Amino acid sequence: MTEKKSTRRKFLQFLGLSAGATLASTTSLGNFISREEVRRLNSEQQEFMMEYGKWMDEFIEVIRIQKTDPGNMENNKKMIALTETAEQWQPRLTEFMKDETFALIYHASIERMKKEI
Repeated sequence: MTEKKSTRRKFLQFLGLSAGATLASTTSLGNFISREEVRRLNSEQQEFMMEYGKWMDEFIEVIRIQKTDPGNMENNKKMIALTETAEQWQPRLTEFMKDETFALIYHASIERMKKEI
């Protein structure tokens, strides 16, 4: 079993979910976070994680372009805009992180993004 699968399995077991949970495929979160996990959040947290998933897709693409073409001004503008969006989310994120379930799901998504970048 690969390390990624093992880590994911441990994460799902920790949350009390079966390893065969259906994965969401519409966002970046789908590669690591199941729909069932996101449903454990309140509606405001769910909405945030879905927005965050879309943001993560864009951010990962911008980083990939940055690595191959650092002088791409259009890409640099997108990176600035995405960074500003993340800064605007900070107060909400700080509040949501007080919820242990949200924090676990958020940290799992961060790990996935680190692996992509």
